[in-house]
Amino acid sequence: MVRLKKSTLDRVIDILLLTVSLMAFSSAIWIVVPAPAGFIWLLAVAASEWSIWIAIFAFHGIVLGLFRLIFRRAGKATAVALGMAATAFVISLYPLAGTLSVARVNNVELSLSRYFAGVTNLTASRRNEQSATHRFLSIDDRELMLDVYRPTEITDNNGASVIVVHGGSWSSGGRGDFAQWNRRLAEMGFTVFDIDYRTTPQPNYLTATGDVKCSMGWVQRNAAEFNISPERIAIMGRSAGAHLALLAAYSNDDDRLPSSCPESDRNGKVRAVVSMYAPVELLWAYDNPANESVINGKQTLANFLGGSPHDSADIRQRFLLASPTSHINPATPPTLIIHGGQDQLVRLENLTFLGQRLSEFNVLHQTLIFPYAQHGYDYNFNGWGSQVTEKVMLEFLVKSTKAE
Repeated sequence: MVRLKKSTLDRVIDILLLTVSLMAFSSAIWIVVPAPAGFIWLLAVAASEWSIWIAIFAFHGIVLGLFRLIFRRAGKATAVALGMAATAFVISLYPLAGTLSVARVNNVELSLSRYFAGVTNLTASRRNEQSATHRFLSIDDRELMLDVYRPTEITDNNGASVIVVHGGSWSSGGRGDFAQWNRRLAEMGFTVFDIDYRTTPQPNYLTATGDVKCSMGWVQRNAAEFNISPERIAIMGRSAGAHLALLAAYSNDDDRLPSSCPESDRNGKVRAVVSMYAPVELLWAYDNPANESVINGKQTLANFLGGSPHDSADIRQRFLLASPTSHINPATPPTLIIHGGQDQLVRLENLTFLGQRLSEFNVLHQTLIFPYAQHGYDYNFNGWGSQVTEKVMLEFLVKSTKAE
């Protein structure tokens, strides 16, 4: 047997300690510190959603550091490395601690086995065996499609449907981005319609909103084909898609935001809206952007609406027209508003603005805030935030779309 000299063993331990501590700290820190670049923001999303793995990694660093301090002669470098590992360990528990309080309020029991089950959204196919693709609009030499996920179980939710609107800063993304959630809704008995809308050319605030409205009317007019009730339709979206879902649902009777469908009648009224991290006060969002190191929020809004609101009164009016809060009234459908406390793309104040405005008109609504969740947290279908979101969202949709 080859025995390492004491100095050699110490160097090996020091290298392992420094490597483990530095990796854990450089990952965990982005859970609480704003990202300085877009690729770091992606790391922040991963760090927040898979933070327990960082905690496990950091714990090994703590063990190595304590061993070095207690049983071997150690210097300042060991103490610094141990401090980094301990700091990373504590920070990596923040997302779980923050979600536990939200889970208790909403009577959700978090599942550790589900958390470690893997990232189904990364490994699963974009569509399931129950899905089929249909064209709902041909316009400007383009075809807009939707994927239909039919119920996989017989439940009281059969006959109810959910329209899903993807995100992507109004300029990218596509249906099927969160297919695992569509499958889950189908398992609960809902029929899901995951839709396209025009992301180009910009400005597309009218065309994108009109396309979403068109899909709402199409689903209602074709309800019999899919064995659903035209009176039991809900709509949900994420990010820019959540904005469009809110705007289309809230402005159903506003002729300034017409449907893209050739039909002149106003179809597509929905029973409920689920909004996940949506911008809702666009004029405020332009003047108060989120993390500009991650996303150029002003330019994104200017592209969507055709310029700066400070360039002309006409463009300023567009910002107001395209803000869902401008269309709230006593007849606005019940709304579930969800946001992450560490969202670096859409500021948390948007949830507050929307909730306050809905309260002014006594519109039924519910808010859900995850203190350490990032924008797009629900891409990890098995994460802590997603576990709570799933139960709360399903209860909301079941109640809102119940047969009258």
